Amino acid sequence: MSFLPPWLGLLWVLLALGALAAGVLKRGLKNHASALPDEPLAAASAQGLGVDVQSRTNRRIHQQHLADLNRALAEGRLNAQQHAAARDELMRLVLEDAALAQPDEKTPVVHAKAGGARRDQARAEGLEKVRWAWLVGALVLLSGLSYWQLGAPQSWWPVPLSQQVKISATTPEQLAAQTRVWQQATQERPKDAQAWLTLARLHAAQNAHAPAEQALARVLALSPEPDLWIERAQMKALSAGGVYAGEPWQWIQDVLRDQPQHLNALVLAGSAALSEKRHAAAQDYWKRALALVPADSEAGQGLQQALAKAAEMVAAMAAAPRATAAAGAGPLSAATPAGDAKPLIQGEVRVSPEVQSQIAAGSTLFVYALAEEGSRRPVAIWRGTPTSWPVRFALSDSMGMGAPPVLSSLAQVRLVARISKTGSAQKQAGDFQVELPGVKTGVQGVVLHITGR
Repeated sequence: MSFLPPWLGLLWVLLALGALAAGVLKRGLKNHASALPDEPLAAASAQGLGVDVQSRTNRRIHQQHLADLNRALAEGRLNAQQHAAARDELMRLVLEDAALAQPDEKTPVVHAKAGGARRDQARAEGLEKVRWAWLVGALVLLSGLSYWQLGAPQSWWPVPLSQQVKISATTPEQLAAQTRVWQQATQERPKDAQAWLTLARLHAAQNAHAPAEQALARVLALSPEPDLWIERAQMKALSAGGVYAGEPWQWIQDVLRDQPQHLNALVLAGSAALSEKRHAAAQDYWKRALALVPADSEAGQGLQQALAKAAEMVAAMAAAPRATAAAGAGPLSAATPAGDAKPLIQGEVRVSPEVQSQIAAGSTLFVYALAEEGSRRPVAIWRGTPTSWPVRFALSDSMGMGAPPVLSSLAQVRLVARISKTGSAQKQAGDFQVELPGVKTGVQGVVLHITGR
């Protein structure tokens, strides 16, 4: 793999083309100079018509000398500068002879003709230089435009590692198979940051947030990019059940301290603030993020939806005091959503007698909704520690992770109910679980029946 950026290769090509054009320009100017007629010398010689024999002899000598100079230039024994100097000296001698032969008012005419010839020659050389300069510039511009249109101009700048890894697997079987492949790859190449990032995102796609966060830690040790710190903060919070306190918040703030306009950091900061019921802070972060993206883009529309939901929560909290939990409500009190948000999906979780006999005291029940397509990040999470079965639950927008999509923006979701002996938000061996796809938002009376692992 080459470590030279592609734009450097293009620069070398353009420089080579420029050098080639400059060489052609130099040769063209040299040929043009040698082809110019020697009007001053011819004019000076013409002034010697009718003079004595000595003048004619001198003229023949000068003409022979001029022929020798031209021959020396053509054979390379003289360069253009030396040839021009010798020719000027020869012309001076011719003019002196002409002045001696006819010391009258015609002499200034000879000088005028010689000066005009030199000016014409200089003007011609200047025009030739300008013409070749335009040709070189047009060649460079054409090469750049061609590369921009047909090449890969985005490769002029290195693509960040966070944008190089895409997960193609979609089914659980494909995800599991690719995870095994990349686990082996990281063992063989422990310093391959791209391999570790691929493994991290495969874990994340399977909701294995804790292993994903650990793999991201290895990535950041090799390539500490701000986007990857934000990704790790999200995985750390999800593995802790959506709690951003501690390291996740610290990582987010570190990125925002260095880059106050970092889009992903602002979005996740809003999610973290909303998870702590700090609605005003969440709105502030999301407004700053919205100013960085087009309003009609997918990201812009998602942020607008999140801001609207946060505004609704603030208005609902200001309009009425928080409801006091009903005494003796038992499992139903745990089903009441936080704040005053309207329940969007309600139902109950049942367990088979075989599973109930294996549930340890103090086990945690998680019920969460996932988008049917796209990110595997839960859009709403309910948790409780049941003491009897069945257990009622309710999901609303206020129980989401804060970032779009929100539960109310989805037509249908996949519901997951999981019983965790350790209380970890990350699935562990020995957990009992059931999934129910195609649950429409707004439905009531959903039954999740757990019969095994």
